[in-house]
Amino acid sequence: MKILLRLHFLFWILVAPAVYGQENGSWQQALEQQLQVLDTAAPEAWPSGIDTLTALAGAHPDEWLLQYYAGWAATQLSFKSDKKEAEALCRKAEPFVKKALQMQPGNTETLALMGYWLSAKINATPSRGASLGAQSRSYAEKAIVADSTNPRAWLVKALNIYYTPAIFGGGKQRAKPTVDITAARFAAFKPGNALAPNWGQQIFDVLMASYR
Repeated sequence: MKILLRLHFLFWILVAPAVYGQENGSWQQALEQQLQVLDTAAPEAWPSGIDTLTALAGAHPDEWLLQYYAGWAATQLSFKSDKKEAEALCRKAEPFVKKALQMQPGNTETLALMGYWLSAKINATPSRGASLGAQSRSYAEKAIVADSTNPRAWLVKALNIYYTPAIFGGGKQRAKPTVDITAARFAAFKPGNALAPNWGQQIFDVLMASYR
């Protein structure tokens, strides 16, 4: 009981101020601050950031961008975790990713995130590739149709092709044309504001390095 009380107390010290203490509940400032923290945080520091984002999303259920970032953060960390933890993080991300897409079904960013989350599920359990790989690529294609200038949409497509076995139409060389387009999209991309999705460059840099 004492441990539970301490954990509850720590939550309100660390998380609640970010959720409720920003100028009468302004979530935009809290979100911007949390994204800045995650931008330079080591993987081991991400769980507390994810808790803050999920708390923000819960406190403001009608804000699709909060659902988006709560889902994105858990998905992102899953790629940096061992398989067991990656699976748990995919489950944690799921309701937020799906809700963001439900709220913004034609948005290039929510479509790209859905494709990215499906890729994370494959990464956690590779045997899912046969069933989820095509779905991930389909969402990436829909995201490109929604906005062909979105580099994250092209990144998800490139990653999907790159990691699909050559016997099934993927592989490094077949991904190269899409990788080249992705490079051009990232070079030209400028986020509309401080809260607009702006992730993926570092992931792409690692992918691009394999061609050098």
